[in-house]
Amino acid sequence: MITITDFGQHHGQKVYKYTLQNKNDTRLGVLNFAGILQEFSVATPSGERVNLVLSSDKLENLLADYNINRVIGRTAGRIRNGQWVQNGQQITTPSNENGHTLHGGAQGLGEQFFEVTINESNNSVTLYRKQTSDDDGFPGTLDVSVTYQLTADDRVIITFTGTQFDTDGVFNPTVHTYFNLANKEEQTVLGHDLWLNSTQHLAVNHDKVPTGGLIDNADSLFDLKNHSDLGQALHSLKETTSEGGFDDVFLVRPDLTTPIGYLEDRHSGRRITIYSDRNAAVIFTAGQLDSQVVKNLNRGDGHPSLAVAIEAQTAPNSENLRVLGDTFLPAGEKRTHTIIYAYTQK
Repeated sequence: MITITDFGQHHGQKVYKYTLQNKNDTRLGVLNFAGILQEFSVATPSGERVNLVLSSDKLENLLADYNINRVIGRTAGRIRNGQWVQNGQQITTPSNENGHTLHGGAQGLGEQFFEVTINESNNSVTLYRKQTSDDDGFPGTLDVSVTYQLTADDRVIITFTGTQFDTDGVFNPTVHTYFNLANKEEQTVLGHDLWLNSTQHLAVNHDKVPTGGLIDNADSLFDLKNHSDLGQALHSLKETTSEGGFDDVFLVRPDLTTPIGYLEDRHSGRRITIYSDRNAAVIFTAGQLDSQVVKNLNRGDGHPSLAVAIEAQTAPNSENLRVLGDTFLPAGEKRTHTIIYAYTQK
């Protein structure tokens, strides 16, 4: 079942919420602005509803900084100096963070409206946009669609399809989904386990741009494959990092049948298992969410460890470091990527 409701206005355009529901009473809510994943909620045995993602019922509270649950593109992550060489040509895109291009730049997909089509038989909605170079400063025109599907067994399947026109470009989208799986009164993820099927993470410079170096996770706080207590890791990172938590790129094995990781709230037993067909996941534990900027969300105002963002993607800055992955999309070609969030409860 799919319903459509008004969700306010932004820049003079109407924002609509598309709500998908299955027979388990699980709901998925998506906005036509920025493709925001406003709701991924489940019903409890007591009749309460728990939203598993950071959210608000008011649009203005979702438009703060930090890209809350937005579709990110054309490229996720940071591109060093907003530049790379493609087909022997230097490409320059608008920088929006410390001289680098972050998350597709200031006018990326996370700042755009989408056309929406509904597929009742598939319990899915598809967001479509023609993103031009005039929109975001990236090369060529990109026809992009993002399909959100809610299955009968509580899987959210997100499918990104990009077709490039005019000139060669890049395509590496994600959804900047912030999860907190705990009961509604719990305002941190310190009681969560985060397991990642990862043995290495990327070395980065002082601006968090990957340098090409690989760092082994073993015998460190990054070894989430063998030590998944997120609260324990964050307690130590608070004392040892300027971010006060994770803001890091973990290399994973691309696979849509074997998980790249899972997040679980130990108290409630709620778990999100994540699958991706790409080689990296950025883990951002929101150690510096500003309470003066992020306000009135379902888990309170901004504060450390409010939620954890899990951003499946090709390793960022691979435009400059091809050994890390391939985001290049030649003109006339189409590419599809998939992320799956599978919900279960013990």
